Amino acid sequence: MPSLVRVLELLESGEIKDALVIAPKSTLGSWERDIELFTHEQQKTLRNGITLINYDKVWRRSKNKPNPYDKPWGCIILDEAHFIKNRTSKRSEFILRLGTKSKYRYILTGTPIGNGQLENIWSQFCFLDPYIERNKPYSRIFGGSYYSFQKRYCILNRYYQPSAYINVNELQDIISEHSYRVLKEDCLDLPDKLPDEIVKVELKEKKLYKEISEDSAILEHEILAENPLSRMLKMRQLASGFITDNDSNLIQLKTEKLAVLEELIESMDKKVVIFAEFKHSIASIAELLKKMKLKFVTLDGNQKDKKIWRKFQSDESIKVIVCQYQSASAGIDLFASDTIIYYEPTLRSNTLEQSRDRIHRSGQKSKCSYLHLITKGTIEVAIYRALSNYGDFSERLFSEYMSEYKKSYGR
Repeated sequence: MPSLVRVLELLESGEIKDALVIAPKSTLGSWERDIELFTHEQQKTLRNGITLINYDKVWRRSKNKPNPYDKPWGCIILDEAHFIKNRTSKRSEFILRLGTKSKYRYILTGTPIGNGQLENIWSQFCFLDPYIERNKPYSRIFGGSYYSFQKRYCILNRYYQPSAYINVNELQDIISEHSYRVLKEDCLDLPDKLPDEIVKVELKEKKLYKEISEDSAILEHEILAENPLSRMLKMRQLASGFITDNDSNLIQLKTEKLAVLEELIESMDKKVVIFAEFKHSIASIAELLKKMKLKFVTLDGNQKDKKIWRKFQSDESIKVIVCQYQSASAGIDLFASDTIIYYEPTLRSNTLEQSRDRIHRSGQKSKCSYLHLITKGTIEVAIYRALSNYGDFSERLFSEYMSEYKKSYGR
């Protein structure tokens, strides 16, 4: 919100004509939501002046077409700025160069430094006041190149990687001079359980979803939903990127959920709890975590060690626990984490509320965050609406959802 107030001031005063906000795909919706908190005229000014784009898309361009974002901007804001901490990535190089073309630059992040690696700060603060020399980005704040920064503040190991730090007080003074820090525990008006964060996900299989919703069948996969419960199950599966046929064979489909989940985990330098409903979803999440080279444990119906959660609690190297609602929503403590990501919604309000309390336990020292991945235009929206009103998603609510869906599509 303060960032939008600042952009509004710049736009209304004529200081700038446009602004670019670069953020993870999972947080773009929160920018759109916050714009709606302004007056009608202010919303119009902000929407006309601000362009929202995610980190993955901003630096890419189609063949034989110029990148539409590679131009001078009045203002650029990096939300979750630690996404450019890797100074040598194509993403970071593009954004640092883009910064030299803008009049105003701001960065926002809750985790500027991961695992105590002070070198991560260089590219983020370079963006605040960059210039190009020898075809490379340099930082006015740190007085030159990354290597001069490294020489001043880092001790290298035999692999020429920073392993310890010097002149840390000086570095902290520079950081403090150019930043404003708010600690979570200092926000005394925050509740113990923070409000839910809804992360909207695009539905990749709109055609299949429409077929099963309207005709109770998907002919190309020979799938028939013979009753309302079967149809509801298939629709939920499609929202999570897969479906099972009438012989229980699994068909993998396109999904955006895994990419959004990866972004969320990348943005967090702490332990995370993930809840999912379907076995296939849990398996897909496990494959993603292996690809990310993160140590994790799983607590589901197939887990023989039902006390595996204790390892998550005690072992600092285990960053993620993947939980199935039925196995982990009650009777265990997960307060080593203060964040739950719900990959897909459950149907029962009581199950959801019990799962929330796994991290909100005696021993928890931080405010608890709850992020829900909800696929737009699907049954997941209706399910979450019921849960948020402390109700189960029943057959009656499913019938109401189907009636609304058919009206929306003229059936």
